[in-house]
Amino acid sequence: MTQYRVKFYKDLLSSDGHPFKCLQRIVEIRHARSADRALKAAQCRYERLTKTPSWKLYADTAETENAEGSAERRARA
Repeated sequence: MTQYRVKFYKDLLSSDGHPFKCLQRIVEIRHARSADRALKAAQCRYERLTKTPSWKLYADTAETENAEGSAERRARA
């Protein structure tokens, strides 16, 4: 099993109109069999931490990376 870090981002516009991703939260998953399972676990934890029915209310994308830092999976709201 591998350790994963899932980052949740909100897509916003800067004051001059340029799009950028604003980091909302990082969720650490200590043990997961795959990046997909880590993403699902992180989404559930995010919802529990923010007390909302869906993580998509606060974030537009989620990026999964393993503990070494390489990106593995991206989810879009």
